[in-house]
Amino acid sequence: MQSSTAFAAPPPAPPSIPSSSSTSARYSSSIGIGAPSSAGPSTQPRDSRIPSSASSHVPSLQQQLFKGTSIPTPSAGILDRSLNRTKGAEVALNAFAFMLSEIVSYSQTRSDSVLDLEKRLSSLGYEAGTRILSLILLRNTQAAGVKDPKREHRLIPILQFVHTHVYKFCFGKAADGLEKSVEGEDEYMLSMNQPPLTQHISIPKDMSQLSCEAFTAGIVEGVLDGLDVPARVTAHTVPNDQYPQRTVILIKLDRRVMDREEVLGK
Repeated sequence: MQSSTAFAAPPPAPPSIPSSSSTSARYSSSIGIGAPSSAGPSTQPRDSRIPSSASSHVPSLQQQLFKGTSIPTPSAGILDRSLNRTKGAEVALNAFAFMLSEIVSYSQTRSDSVLDLEKRLSSLGYEAGTRILSLILLRNTQAAGVKDPKREHRLIPILQFVHTHVYKFCFGKAADGLEKSVEGEDEYMLSMNQPPLTQHISIPKDMSQLSCEAFTAGIVEGVLDGLDVPARVTAHTVPNDQYPQRTVILIKLDRRVMDREEVLGK
């Protein structure tokens, strides 16, 4: 009987551990970060529920909610409009008058007296006047095609500019009159027989001294101040038989304006 020798089976080889560089490359390619692997694109299965074009175009919420309807494109804002464009940019005078009536109602609830209410209206008009002047001068400069237009310094042409251009810009027509006061050489008057803004505003009897044209007086004061003609401007109701709502804008010029006018007149 022959003796047999038993040979033990060789131990299994240890599993190969990939290098850290190849591991990171495969990891990077599978989650879509880092440099692409040299082994080629990832073989991760794609969800069949997601269309192939979903990655290139994702519908917006409006398109999902309003399928089959055209979505209007956003229009240009007011800052994108041309300042020289005046056609179609006018505001109806009725809308302007309605806005002023609401301003008067709003200011009345926050005023303690008639004088305080007129001051509030004049202050709002002053802010509007400074902006109106800037727009008019800018349009005139661009229309003339000059970078440095001639600026008027004499008093009468400036008052005529307010009487004609500013009133026409605000109310669609020039003022009805421009007069010099007989009580003082530093006082001028702009008259409006039928004020377009306040002709539909009724004043209660207990506030009969109120003149809502203080807003217009503030506009005139803001324009004059921007033209380097400081003045105190107030509104007064001076009715007559033909025009019961006739309003006079009284302009009392600063002493510096009169001194400058005297020097320029020599």
